[in-house]
Amino acid sequence: MSVVGLLFFLLLTFIISILFIIFFRLAGKSPKADRRRLPPGPTSWPIVGNLLQLSQLPHRDFARFCSTYGPLVYLRLGSVDAITTDDPEVIREILVGQDDAFASRPSTVAAARLAYGSGDVALAPMGSHWKRMRRICMEHLLTTRRLESFAAHRAEEARDLFMDVWAKSSSGETIDLRQVLGGFSMNNVTRMLLGKKYFGPARAGQREAMEFMAITHELFHLLGIIYLGDYLPAWRWLDPTGCERKMREVEKKTDQFHQKIIDEHRERTRRRKETRRSNCKEDDDDAMDFVDVLLSLHGEDGREHLNDKEIKALMQDMVAAATDTSAVTSEWAFTELLRHPHVLQKAQFELDSVIGLDRPIRESDLPHLPYLRCIVRETFRLHPAGPFLIPHESLRPAHLMNGRYTLPCHTRVFINTHALGRNPHVWGNDVDEFRPERHEKGKGKVEISHGDDFVILPFGAGKRRCPGAPLGVVMVLMGLGTLLHGFDWKAAYGKRPEEVGVEEIYGMTMPRAEPLKAVATTRLKEGIYMSEVSDQRKKILKMKRIEIFLGSTIQLVEEPKLSQVPRRDYSVRTPDTAYRPEANQVQPRHPVPSSVTNSTEPRYRVGGDRG
Repeated sequence: MSVVGLLFFLLLTFIISILFIIFFRLAGKSPKADRRRLPPGPTSWPIVGNLLQLSQLPHRDFARFCSTYGPLVYLRLGSVDAITTDDPEVIREILVGQDDAFASRPSTVAAARLAYGSGDVALAPMGSHWKRMRRICMEHLLTTRRLESFAAHRAEEARDLFMDVWAKSSSGETIDLRQVLGGFSMNNVTRMLLGKKYFGPARAGQREAMEFMAITHELFHLLGIIYLGDYLPAWRWLDPTGCERKMREVEKKTDQFHQKIIDEHRERTRRRKETRRSNCKEDDDDAMDFVDVLLSLHGEDGREHLNDKEIKALMQDMVAAATDTSAVTSEWAFTELLRHPHVLQKAQFELDSVIGLDRPIRESDLPHLPYLRCIVRETFRLHPAGPFLIPHESLRPAHLMNGRYTLPCHTRVFINTHALGRNPHVWGNDVDEFRPERHEKGKGKVEISHGDDFVILPFGAGKRRCPGAPLGVVMVLMGLGTLLHGFDWKAAYGKRPEEVGVEEIYGMTMPRAEPLKAVATTRLKEGIYMSEVSDQRKKILKMKRIEIFLGSTIQLVEEPKLSQVPRRDYSVRTPDTAYRPEANQVQPRHPVPSSVTNSTEPRYRVGGDRG
C-alpha cells in the first residue's frame, strides 16, 4: 500500500470529503451516535478511515489492535465498516451462533474479475446460487466414494515424491521443499480435477504446465492483495497502480485456459462414448475426473446442469485448495521440523514403530500416527495457510457479545487466524514455541480439521466451512509422512536449526518469504517404493530421451538406469515472486556423499545447480 499514492488520492478527493461531511451534518446524522454501540477501535481519519494505520502485514496490525482494545475491534476501512477478532468465543458466536447473519461474502473487485463474478463456492455471497454450487460439490465431487476412487493416484504421487527426493539426494543436491511439496499437492488435485498432472513423469506438455502455473500464481497473488478500490470507490476511477488492468488481463488468460480444458474434456467424452457404444459397454463412473462429472450433470428440473462459467469457477476453487492449505502448510511444517530436530526424530520413531522400514506409508496408516497429526495441528496453529479466513459479511444489523455491540448491515468480518493461534489467553505464555505435545490427548484421535473448539480454524467453521477439509488434511499428512519416513533431514548450507528463518509474506496465502531448502539422507531402500511402481511408470523411467524444459530450450541428457529417477522441476517463471522458487540463481551445492562419488553408475544433472 503506497502512502504517496494515498496522499495523491486525498488531494484529488478533498472536495468530495468536504461534501461528505456537510451531507452528514445536514442530514442530522451524528457520528458519535453512530459509534455509540460499535466495538472499540483506533481513531480513524476522514475518508480513508484506518487504512493508513495498516502496514504490509495487516494481520499483525489487527492483532495489535485486539491486544489494545479488546477481543472485538471496530475499524473503518475507507467506506467499509469492519470488525476483527482473535477470540475463540467471539468467533464461535459469529460463525455458528449467528451464522445466518454473518455467512455471506463481501463484494470485491477481485472476486468479480477473478472468480467469475463470485460464481464459485468460496467467494459467492449467501444465496440460492451458493447453496446449489456447494450441494453439487458435496453430492457429486467430494463424496467418500469419489475420493476413494482416486486413492491409487494419491499413492502413486507419494511414490513419485519419494523417488524424486531420492534421486536428488543421491546426487548431492539440496532439496527445494517448496518445489517438491507444491508439485505433490498440485498433482494430486489436477489428477482428480483434470485427469492430468503437470509435474514429473507422465506429465502434460511443458508449455501447458508452464501456462497453468503462471496463471495460477498470478491469479492468487491478485486475489490476496488489499486493493484500495474495494474500500475507496473513487480509487477505481484512477487505478494509479494498474491493478484492475492487470486483473482484466489475468481474467482473460484464465478464462481461455479453463475453456480449453473444458473443450478437451467434451471432445474426450464424445470419443469415449462412441467407443463404448461400439463395444456395448456402460460408462465407468469411477474413471471420470471432476470436470467429466460436472459436464455430465443433467437434472430433470434443468437446474442441476452447470454452464461453462460455473464449471470454471468450481475448477478454480479446487486448484486453490492445493495452492492454499496443503502446499503452504507442508512447507511451514518442515520449517519447524528443521528448527526442532527432536520433534523430527520423535515423528520418525512413531513412523518406524507403526509402519516399519520395509514398506511405504499408506493412507490407512494415518489414523494411527497421532504425533504426526499433532505436528500438523501445531503447524496450523503457529503458521496458518492464510492470515485470515476468507472475509465474511453481515447480511443484516447484528448484535454481538450479549448485545453489548451493534453492527450495521454489510459489516466486513476479518477473523485473524494468525493471531488466534498466538493468543496467550488461549495457549499460555509459550505461544511462539513450536510444541506439538500440547495437542496430545492420551489415546484419543487427534482431530485436525473440525475446529469444534474454535482455537484452530484451518478450514473455517459453520456454513462456510471448506468442504474439502478432509482431503486437504490427507494430502498434508501423506506428504510429510512420506518424506519423514523415507529420509533424514537437516537444513541446507550448514545452517544451524535456529538459523532457519520464519519470515512470511502476506497474501491470500502466507508462505515463507524464501523457499525452504534442506539436505536429505535416505533412510529406506528405493526398492521399497520401486516395487510398487506401476508398469507404465517403469516404462517412463526407461525412456531414452528425457526432455527437460529449461526456459525455451530442450536438452537431451544421458539415459538413467531404473534406479535413477528423472527429477522433476516445478520452477515456472511468473511475475509473482512471493510464492515461487528462485530462478536463474546459482546456489552452493551440498557435497556429494562418498558412496555416490565412488559409484560406477552414470549420473546426470539438469540445468546446473538449482538448490
